[in-house]
Amino acid sequence: MVGKIPLLSIVCPAYQEEEVLPEFHLELSVILAGVEEAYNVEIIYVDDGSSDRTLRVLRDLARNDRRVRYLSLSRNFGHQAALTAGLEHARGDLVISMDSDLQHPPSLVRELLRKWREGFDIVLTIREEDQRLGVFKRLTSRSFYRAMRYLSDTDVRLAAADYRLMSRKAVDALLQLRETHRFLRGMVQWLGFSVTEIPFQPAPRKAGASKYTLRKMFSLALDGLLSFSKLPLRLSLLLGLIAIVFSLAFAGGAFISLFSAQRSGAIGMMLLFSSIQFMGGCILLSLGIVGEYVGRIYQQVKGRPLYLLKECWPQTESVSRVSSARNQSGSAGWPAEQDQSAA
Repeated sequence: MVGKIPLLSIVCPAYQEEEVLPEFHLELSVILAGVEEAYNVEIIYVDDGSSDRTLRVLRDLARNDRRVRYLSLSRNFGHQAALTAGLEHARGDLVISMDSDLQHPPSLVRELLRKWREGFDIVLTIREEDQRLGVFKRLTSRSFYRAMRYLSDTDVRLAAADYRLMSRKAVDALLQLRETHRFLRGMVQWLGFSVTEIPFQPAPRKAGASKYTLRKMFSLALDGLLSFSKLPLRLSLLLGLIAIVFSLAFAGGAFISLFSAQRSGAIGMMLLFSSIQFMGGCILLSLGIVGEYVGRIYQQVKGRPLYLLKECWPQTESVSRVSSARNQSGSAGWPAEQDQSAA
């Protein structure tokens, strides 16, 4: 339709962000004020099972800003599931996903939109190295992305963030991928649509602390590696071959030692014991690798939904693009007495 104004959806996951959400929404609103002549706007916040007053803050934002919609998950399903929930409910002709802790600067929205108007279906943001982070975190992040590019058949960009723009076509394609263990940065790259990149310098957190613990980062890295690479499975074959070679070498060494010294019996026993330990370690490592893949298959075939909703606004919304796997467990209304976190 000629002259149709496109709808822009902003998807923002939030977990334990009661302190920073008002400031984030204010800064985002200032940026959106400069683009609303060209775009209709909706802002979708996803409360990922927060135990603080995040949900109450989102209710207040929705009362005071007609652009705001929110989803509240029944528990903490994780950042990738929360992002997926927001994407499934986004109705826009283009969708921007960004974190609500202000480390993804809202000021970059204009540049993302400019790239979309140039014809790109996906606009990625690439984090420049943040010297405020510890050496360990910077080193592990670089090592992970280099390993992903080497081991997988998907070109996951170094330092790619979940701050990105996607066209409606790209979002619909992404939502067809129903992996239980989701690594959206790799899944977006897998789609194959036209992609461009924008670098950005992450801003310091304005309040609160990062919710990405070392355990969560390791789990996300493992999901990314096992979802986009079969090389760990082939490692079992390699370890088997190495074990055979070492076992033959140890056996030869033990045989020679039996005839070379008076204490040859002890030397032979040590070599034999070492070879048994080595082979046992290779077997257990191989079983562990296979077990990780089998465990993911088991969780996938159970067919559980990626998340459950306990509340959403508007309550009467009808979203045709939401997949059948989504399971809504009901929604509550505005009244403050329903807010358990207010107590």
